[in-house]
Amino acid sequence: MRQSAVYLREEQQKQLKDLSGKLGRSESELVREGIDLIWARYRPPIGVCDLPVAHGPGDLAERADELLDEGFGSIE
Repeated sequence: MRQSAVYLREEQQKQLKDLSGKLGRSESELVREGIDLIWARYRPPIGVCDLPVAHGPGDLAERADELLDEGFGSIE
């Protein structure tokens, strides 16, 4: 783990301390859990990648051989 400094409003600090005592868990543990909850809410959906999308003919898969022949020449 790595250490980090977090600036909290006075009320947040009081709430964190109270909750820590009530649950018997460290303040750090509660902060980490809070970050995990926020990340789960806003992370990109599973299966979504950051690769750019290319535009091309809609029938590319059906015409792959024909298009490759046009680009590289036929081997026949």
